Amino acid sequence: MLERALNQIAALLAGLAALALLAMMLHVTADVAGKYFLNAPIPGTAEVVASYYMISVVFLPLAWLEVKNGPIVVELFFDMANPTARRVMLLLGTLLSLAVYGLIAWLSWQPAIYAWEIGEIVEGAWKVVVWPTKFLLPLGLGLACLAQFTRLVLILSGRDVLPAEDQPQHADPV
Repeated sequence: MLERALNQIAALLAGLAALALLAMMLHVTADVAGKYFLNAPIPGTAEVVASYYMISVVFLPLAWLEVKNGPIVVELFFDMANPTARRVMLLLGTLLSLAVYGLIAWLSWQPAIYAWEIGEIVEGAWKVVVWPTKFLLPLGLGLACLAQFTRLVLILSGRDVLPAEDQPQHADPV
């Protein structure tokens, strides 16, 4: 049940990140077109891109990447290892990822609270309220932690987390 809910939330956040990417593309295109064709760029584009779009695109899909086993990996030693060694590597990698995601999520929580308390803004061509985006870091990283924790439980319970081609082959009973 937790896995299913996590998959749905992760997919929703990845979809929101995709929408943010589309919005960023349209916003920047409109800004450039306005600047060069109408001599009227959209004020605050740089602030909105940096404070909203980029943060959304980077941190919202983290859990989805983890659920889909999509992070970049180095397979040099992994491919040469037997299934038991692969499980150990997955266990160590999952524990390390869980620790890093957890630490950064924990460290980003207090600055998010502080930004909310002071009503943080960025001043440029116009004032952009940025405190809501500060919560995207602990949200995205926290859900990535949950994905890693789910993977850890699967590994420790002996359930299959390796791709099908990495599973040991068993002879069919006669």
